[in-house]
Formats: sequence, structure tokens, C-alpha cells
Amino acid sequence: MKVSYIINIILVVAVIVLCICLAKSCGNKEESNTEEIVLSNIASRTSIRAYEDKTVENDKVEKLLRAGMAAPTAVNKQPWHFIVVNDKSMLKAIAKATPNARMAADAPLAIVVCGDMDKALEGTARAFWVQDASAATENILLAANGMGLGAVWTGTYPDKDRCEAIQKVLQLPDNIIPLNTIVIGYPAESPEPKQKFNEANISYNMYGQNENVKVAAQQEEATEPTFEEIDIKGNINVNPFNFFEGTGVILAAGDKTASNAMTIGWGGMGTLWGRNVVTVYVAQGRYTHEFMEKQNYFTVMTFKDKKVLQYMGSHSGRDGDKAKALGLHTLYTENGTPYYQEADMVIECRMLYGKPFDTTGFRNAIPKDFYDKHADAGIHSIYIGEVVKAIKK
Repeated sequence: MKVSYIINIILVVAVIVLCICLAKSCGNKEESNTEEIVLSNIASRTSIRAYEDKTVENDKVEKLLRAGMAAPTAVNKQPWHFIVVNDKSMLKAIAKATPNARMAADAPLAIVVCGDMDKALEGTARAFWVQDASAATENILLAANGMGLGAVWTGTYPDKDRCEAIQKVLQLPDNIIPLNTIVIGYPAESPEPKQKFNEANISYNMYGQNENVKVAAQQEEATEPTFEEIDIKGNINVNPFNFFEGTGVILAAGDKTASNAMTIGWGGMGTLWGRNVVTVYVAQGRYTHEFMEKQNYFTVMTFKDKKVLQYMGSHSGRDGDKAKALGLHTLYTENGTPYYQEADMVIECRMLYGKPFDTTGFRNAIPKDFYDKHADAGIHSIYIGEVVKAIKK
């Protein structure tokens, strides 16, 4: 009995294990199939300009619109408006008004993707509506391909004549700007997808850098520092009026647990409160601002390699480790302030003052106009630091 009982238990356990393995296998297979389906749909999409004489069903139209509105949008503003055109006379009018969309005359459907300026961001960020509406357009094109429909993107904005023509045909109010017309229908042609992948159009971390360079930079080990301490009054021969603006410098803040750096073009050097000081300005929307608010020290660094300045100024630390991407090696001062071994000169400062600009103190239109145009980054904070140490290669 005991042997039989044990054998039965073993069989039951074996069946359970087999079921679990099969379930995992099915799950992996399903995941693999999903990836294949998605990538195949992207790769097989083509521009279709000839259509069957067949109406696109209302439920499919709704699916297309839902796909469009599922697109990413800056600050979730959703500054878009979609005009569904299925009236034959209106389709012919669009074709006549905008010759690049002439195929609309023989199509059963068009969706005019527009930007709603009443929903768009303010300042320089206003132009993000183009990206948002473009993302929605691509979603519609992919959804159409996935449903067996054919579609083509015909551009309108920023061509002034095309915009005015579409605005007149569709009687658009001033706040609605047409970005493009997507002409849609059941395909009456089947062109081969174009192979557009080209490794020449790819760089890693910095423009012109290939993958091998990227890997080598990541694997390279740090060597011993070659800095020596210098007297800032006797051995720093720089013009304070172009030290920051001329080439830009790197500002870094944080500690050994977390830090960030960015390129700055604003700053000053001089004396204040009987101290040698460096003044820097950081917009409240920048990732580095968070570290400047928390730390008592910061560093400013110069680099001969302009690619470092370019990359640090065009990428956010919120999206990844910029130093690692550049192959830089992070070192720390005695106070735990981060700096990079690859820098040419490093000035460490102890924070004396930090506060945002008081806009009521603006005496003319220059600062006000600046922040009207750059509202997305926010007002700058002023940070004044006493120079505690300077080192140079």
C-alpha cells in the first residue's frame, strides 16, 4: 500500500509540473506571437493610393479614431481634433483643393488630423501639438493596416496654401489647424513595403559614434586622476564674460548615491561677502535643479571635448545616466561632490545662496520676454557658491 501510495503521489506531482511547464510554454509562445504580429504590422505598412469601391464600416472608423487618440501627447494635453470625411462631394473637394491628396476623390473615407490651439501648450512648447498629432496619425495608419485597410498620409501643415485650402473646404475655425489628410479605403493595389533600415542613420550615445565605440567606452576602466590643485586668483586665466557663454561648462551636483550634470551657458565669477564666488542659474524644470536644492556643494567643469557639452545639454538625466552614456568616470571631492575625471578643470563650490528669481523684481521686458518664450522650463533659480577648491589637468 505504501509503495502504491507513493507512486500515486509522484504521478500527481508529475502531472502538475507538466501542466505548469505547458502553461509557461504557451505563455512564452503567446508573447512571441504578439511581438511578431506587432512588428510585422509595422514592417508591412505601405502607402495605398488606390481603393476599392467599398464603404469603410462605422465600427472600423471608430477603431481608427480610438487608435489615434491612444497616441502619446505632451502633458496629456491631447491638442487634436479629427474630422471624418465620408461624403463623396467633400472628398472630391479635398482632392481638388489639395492636389497631393487627389486620391481622395476616389476614396470612401478620409480623416483630417488637426491641431486644436485652444488645447495646445503655451510658449515655445506650443509647437508640440505637431508631434502629438503626428503620433496620432501614425497610430491610425498602423491600425488601418492591421484591419486590412489601405491608407496614405498626405501633408498639409506647414504649407500655407494647403492649410488655407483645407480650412476653407471644411470651414475650420481659426483655432483648428489641419496637419494632414489621411486617405483611407480597402486597397485596390498591393505595393511592396520599402526596406528603410540603414545602419548609417544610427549613432550610439553621441552623433557619429558606433556601437563598438560605445561598448569600449563602457568597458574602459578609470585611471588615476592627473589633476593638481591651483590658486584661482593666480592660475585661472579666463574672461568671466565669456567663460560660461563662450563654450559652456558642465554643472554637477549630488552625492555618491545619486547625481546629475548639465551644460550651462549662464553664470558669473567674482567676489561677494568677502568670498570668491561662482554664480550659476538652473531652471526649475531641469533635473539638476532637484540636486542643487538638496546639496551643499556643486562643481563646474570645463571640457575640451565639445561632444560632452553637446550631449549634456541636449539630454535629460531623467532618461538615463548621461555620464555612463558618454563613458565618463565619476570621481568625488573630499566633500562628496561629483566631478568627472575627463574634465580639464574643476571648481568646487560651497552653497551660500539659492533662490528662484522674484519676477516682481524684473525692471524691463528683457527677462519677462525670455520667460514668456521659455515657459516650459520654468523660472531659473540663482545659486551662489564660495569656491573651496579648484583643480586642473
